[in-house]
Amino acid sequence: MVDGTFRITSGFVSFWDEKYDLKFQGSEELQVELQVRDWVAARPQPKSFDKKHFVKAGWWKSRRQIHRYEQNDEALVTEATRFSYEASAPALKLHILTVLDGVQVPVASALLHFLQPEEFPIFDKRVRNSLSRAGLWRRGVSDQSLEAWLEYVPIMRGLARNLGVSLRTLDKALWAFDKWDPT
Repeated sequence: MVDGTFRITSGFVSFWDEKYDLKFQGSEELQVELQVRDWVAARPQPKSFDKKHFVKAGWWKSRRQIHRYEQNDEALVTEATRFSYEASAPALKLHILTVLDGVQVPVASALLHFLQPEEFPIFDKRVRNSLSRAGLWRRGVSDQSLEAWLEYVPIMRGLARNLGVSLRTLDKALWAFDKWDPT
């Protein structure tokens, strides 16, 4: 680390991703993530959520809104998530999901990630904090706006591509670094 910044390397990602996996091994969070991921992957095109898996994905990203996720109509969940999947513009994809009760940009990003894991990272404050510490994020780490997400996506895609890792692997490493790095 030099001048309060560090470089995100493949070794860094491998180290912190492993720490994340060890911490969450066998946890309810990991079980729910894998259930949702596997269920969505097995769905035919165009991808969408049913209400049960939408609520699980919402719980996984932000438990505080669980009662609001449960208030959504089944048909609205399926249609909104399908429309989001089919939309071509990233901003529209995200915006469509915010029609669902309880869904704001961070949860919408998680839904998009489950629907298209190679295309969309999970928008997370801990990850933004790590990016900021690395000198790659210049907005406030608490900025949860659509505009911030639109800046975040290419940063994460570029890093993942340059390091040869998945968006989820990069996300876990940056999250774990922010959570457990003692400096």
